[in-house]
Amino acid sequence: MMGRSAIARPWLKAGLFTLLLENEERVLALRADERRKDDSAVRMPASPRSSVAEAASRHQMPQPPFPQLKERQRPALQPAQNPASAPASSRVARPVAERKAAAASSAVLATPGALPVEEWPERWLALKNRRPLPPQPLVLWTYAGLGEDLTGTPDETRRQVIVRMLMELRHPGGTHVFWPCGFAGETPQDGSALFWSGVKLLNPRVLLLFGSDARDTLSMPKTLLPFCQDRVHGRLVIQLPRPQSLAADEASFKQALAFLSRLLSFCAKRRG
Repeated sequence: MMGRSAIARPWLKAGLFTLLLENEERVLALRADERRKDDSAVRMPASPRSSVAEAASRHQMPQPPFPQLKERQRPALQPAQNPASAPASSRVARPVAERKAAAASSAVLATPGALPVEEWPERWLALKNRRPLPPQPLVLWTYAGLGEDLTGTPDETRRQVIVRMLMELRHPGGTHVFWPCGFAGETPQDGSALFWSGVKLLNPRVLLLFGSDARDTLSMPKTLLPFCQDRVHGRLVIQLPRPQSLAADEASFKQALAFLSRLLSFCAKRRG
């Protein structure tokens, strides 16, 4: 009976009980059995998978975020990165670093307070135009009183010391140039500015100072003592005693000559 009832169940739902079953009591029992099965099917919780599938179909759940997954799968660093796709911080930092490097390179050979030639006082312009200046001097000499020695009657003691030193060094012509650190009657500031103006124009590699008075006029470091050297504004600065002191002491003169010969050895091999 049960087997036949199972086969007949679809037909029973269609209402054909009297055609397939033997008596009315059996029809009622089967109806009650079908209601119990329907109620249990309604109370049975759906499986997680079927619930997700039904929710996706009902609410049209979006697909997984594949672009984000692809982003995570990309290597952190690419072998060759397009500058336009680089982070904004790196694009900003690169020009800043380039500007700092350019500023540092421009400050290597500084000439503080230098004036354009057209702004030079008449006395300094006359000194510049008095005779042709060497085109590429390597060493610029200065000392207190040099301006008067160049434009007036030279002090004989200073002249003899300087000429003798140049002859002993035996460097090619045009290697050395003389430029004053000031004229009598000028303020130290004026003399310093025009000295650096000449340095900018002549562009030597070495500044040779005689005497602490020339050093102080140019605001050079106080650590520049006689027979000392230092790097100031990108150039080698050599400090020696005043010419009068070298003239009065032969041992000091020979010491200064040996000192210069060693430091200025590159001048003997200068380019032609």
